[in-house]
Amino acid sequence: MHRNQRTLIAISGSIVDRNLVEYAARLAELEFARHYHLVHVRTASRAGDMARQKQELLEYMEELLNNHFKCDRSKISASCHVMEGDRLDKLIEFSVDQRCDLTILGHRTEQTGERRMARRLALVGPGSVLMLPELASPTISNVMAPVDFSEHSADSAQVAASIAKAAGLTECILTHIYSDTSSIRFDEHKIELERDERNHFSEFISKLDNHGVKLTPYLLEGNKIAESIVYAAKEHKSDLIVVNTRGRSTAASILLGSVASQVLIQSPVAVLAVKHFGSMLNLFQVLRENQFWTSRGPKTN
Repeated sequence: MHRNQRTLIAISGSIVDRNLVEYAARLAELEFARHYHLVHVRTASRAGDMARQKQELLEYMEELLNNHFKCDRSKISASCHVMEGDRLDKLIEFSVDQRCDLTILGHRTEQTGERRMARRLALVGPGSVLMLPELASPTISNVMAPVDFSEHSADSAQVAASIAKAAGLTECILTHIYSDTSSIRFDEHKIELERDERNHFSEFISKLDNHGVKLTPYLLEGNKIAESIVYAAKEHKSDLIVVNTRGRSTAASILLGSVASQVLIQSPVAVLAVKHFGSMLNLFQVLRENQFWTSRGPKTN
């Protein structure tokens, strides 16, 4: 299956932490990664008895591991870290320094900010991001990947298939959202359009490594792509959506794809935004050298 080596679990000290650690334990059972780092970042506003607070946080994270990381610990390593400063800055720095290729973080339902932390980590961080909403199930029973027939979506589709295989599933849903831009519509035209889309779908799937699972195509017409993807996940009872962080065009590949960004905002289930480790390191280094991340503007939720 698609494997990572080092996974960062962003601990916030809130109710979502238990789900994050349980989800990470599930990934460990699937041999998704070998090293797991629980990281909590304290802001300056919470400063006080620094040493005592740090020790309490480390004990809290160790308790999370002992109570909820139910897997064979002899095959993996797990460590706990407490850092101080801006949360986004420190998570990115830790990811780069430790060469983490996956960051897992949660989102509380009462928070505003449209899940900016997950989106910014997916944009600038060196690796993939798994965002787990507070009410999302920490299980993997149905995996779905939206595709646009591009090379990037082929990559995320194969990652989705490999995860489905490792989770013991026999099927992975590939969803394609299409729209009819013609000004005049009639039944024959609609039938022809659907036939063309299905032919493209068949050609696309034939070139993929399905990792031994059935790749089931799902065509859906819609103009609002992200909303349609979330709808498709609901229709299929998917509990994991796998998207790619790159858009179709060369320019879009520099930034987080708008569709992936909107899916991260809207999805009530877990979203894995796939990015190969190191693909954004050069941009991160430029931003860090220009002290972009040390500016005082708002950056997170």
